[in-house]
Amino acid sequence: MTVWVWNAQECRFEEPSKDVSTWTLLAADSWLVVDGRVRAFERHQARFADAAGQVDVGDLVTAEFWASVVEKIPKTGEWFPRVDVLEPAPGGDRILAFRLRPAPHQTGELRVLIPPYSDPRSTPGRKGPDIALLEELRTQAREEHDCGEVLLLSEDGYVIEGATTSLLWWDGETMCVPHNDLVQLSGVTAALIQAEARNRSIDIERRHARPEDFSGREVWLVNAMHGIRRIRASSGQFVSDFGSELEHFSEWRLWLAGQTEPLLS
Repeated sequence: MTVWVWNAQECRFEEPSKDVSTWTLLAADSWLVVDGRVRAFERHQARFADAAGQVDVGDLVTAEFWASVVEKIPKTGEWFPRVDVLEPAPGGDRILAFRLRPAPHQTGELRVLIPPYSDPRSTPGRKGPDIALLEELRTQAREEHDCGEVLLLSEDGYVIEGATTSLLWWDGETMCVPHNDLVQLSGVTAALIQAEARNRSIDIERRHARPEDFSGREVWLVNAMHGIRRIRASSGQFVSDFGSELEHFSEWRLWLAGQTEPLLS
């Protein structure tokens, strides 16, 4: 992984003079690039600009910044780049940064941990501040339970989303998403899927659901890296088996794969 910091005065990226790993991460966004093609890049740009605005550096997210980001991404290969807002010292100036990371292996299904604790995030509506915490939870779930993701639960036991994923599930021909009163990250891939569902006149309902409500259902966890993945099993409380019939899975994965465009600033 390579990291650069943004020189806003000279409109260019520079190698950092100090180790940025100790700096506080205030906001972030990431997306998958395969051979110079990306899905919903404008939505990722808008989400990051909004997050940067929440921490008072929205004016730094300029067209020149994005053009320089695109310039840093190779035109071949699989990459999972990330843009950050970093705070080197408490109360100090905030800095934009860019990380060029190879894309991890993509999968189409996963086993999830249903934890005995509620959502531990400090800032659930903004990607960035809780990334390290969520990665620790996922590492623990992988090592102790052979699970690739952790479901995040409200204090009442309702499923909000995954640690790195948005939640969608099917009730017959109705697409279901978590209720609005559950504070969720604004998922780019989930929004793209819901927009297409509306184009197809598919009913979308916002619901409260506990893990046991998913028994026998087709349940998806979606994000920019893996697209659509189905939950095949779980470890922890409540339900351990999910629906084996995948009426929508293959069709929607194929549709989503066709939504990439050339990466342009």
